[in-house]
Amino acid sequence: MPLTFEVQGENTISATLGSEQLQRGLFAGLIGLALVVVYSLFQYRTLGLLTVASLVVAAAMTYAVIALLSWGMGYRLSLPGVAGLIVAIGFTADSFIVYFERIRDELRDGRTLRLAVQRGWTRARRTIYAAKAVNLLSAVILYFMTVGGVRGFAFTLGLTTIIDVMVVIWFTHPVMELLAKVPFFRDGHKWSGLSPDRLDAAPYRGAGQFAGAKPDAAVAADAGAPDRERELVSAQSVPPAPRVAEDGRRMTIAERRAAERKAAAEAAQNEEKH
Repeated sequence: MPLTFEVQGENTISATLGSEQLQRGLFAGLIGLALVVVYSLFQYRTLGLLTVASLVVAAAMTYAVIALLSWGMGYRLSLPGVAGLIVAIGFTADSFIVYFERIRDELRDGRTLRLAVQRGWTRARRTIYAAKAVNLLSAVILYFMTVGGVRGFAFTLGLTTIIDVMVVIWFTHPVMELLAKVPFFRDGHKWSGLSPDRLDAAPYRGAGQFAGAKPDAAVAADAGAPDRERELVSAQSVPPAPRVAEDGRRMTIAERRAAERKAAAEAAQNEEKH
């Protein structure tokens, strides 16, 4: 038949050289994994163990999927595929870091750990989905637009991206909800990774205020408040406006100002009665 073929890539690698490169690739992956574990434990203390457990679950799922593909479809893991697995370690750890930081942000706003986990997950989920969608799109484009070993890299990158999302949804978040009920994490033990010292915030005392921090009225006076506001500050009869609404969400600026005006009006009525 009048067919012609164009050689797009040709590599000749001995069995010894390929085995050596594979061993070096796996060794580099172990080094990267160890660095991620050390960083997680240093940054999040005991909470970092959840990152380690999530990575172990992700690794087990990845191994199981590759083994099934090898058995059922004859898939073979290439050296670029190993590189894709190594890169995926950092991408997977990013999801946990985003989630934990959102939880810490909610704790800084004065919420309890259980509420911080719920709201933090809602905020982190959008970020994680957006980041993983970009990773998956890049992997798909690489897979269909390239040939040779790059396709192996793209395949493992896309596979680990999907597994990453599954682990965060079905393992990391449910376990975090369970940990929020444990007194060690709920009360902010110094080794839990959620202590006030690690959050750079004083203990929460209610009404949007932290122990050791100036109330809103004092801050307004120091910043040069108008005369009427200075009179209210000196009277010390106006309670600080809450930062958190009754449903647990953080108040907007307009809602806080309305609460301040309401508190000032009630204070003025009390002064007239006395």
